[in-house]
Amino acid sequence: MNHHDHYKLALYHWNQLIQEACDFANIELPAECQSYLLLTLIRYMQNEALAEQAFEMSWQHESQSVTRKPFQLLKTRADHCLILAGLFPARLERQEIRIGHYIKMGRECFSRLATQVAADDSALYNKLSDLFVDMVDILVTIRAFNGSPAMPLIQALELWSDTGSKTAYQALTLNRRSIPLNEVFISQAYKH
Repeated sequence: MNHHDHYKLALYHWNQLIQEACDFANIELPAECQSYLLLTLIRYMQNEALAEQAFEMSWQHESQSVTRKPFQLLKTRADHCLILAGLFPARLERQEIRIGHYIKMGRECFSRLATQVAADDSALYNKLSDLFVDMVDILVTIRAFNGSPAMPLIQALELWSDTGSKTAYQALTLNRRSIPLNEVFISQAYKH
């Protein structure tokens, strides 16, 4: 099997996984966002250096503003955030970094990209920003398909509280004995 055949096979398998994860998590992701997610996964699987850069970024605990970064740097940072938050949440937890931090940064990068490109591409980057949590949920679901724990409950609570993640909410209510309460709801309840 040559390189081109491996690439086509990888595309097929990742596309199937994304479709199954969308169905399982009950997420309707537009085709262009699914394609972006697919190509990002393939890029990371084929280039170990990209994955290492993502891990290095997590160690740096990216606190810099994203407002003055060139196009490619913003795109790479957004992709790193997506991969780390969706496929490696345990790594972030070990470093005591909330997934919400990476989701916020990824969304900001895509939003900033939308202001730097032509109108057609702008619509895509706005969608990627708006649907960033859904794409992370899809990656978390794919991770769970592999038998890996999706994420620890405390991390699921943080993710749900910070972003409204559907997958995190499902993880929290899986045992059907608890319903998580958002911090805003709790603080408002004590005011009355």
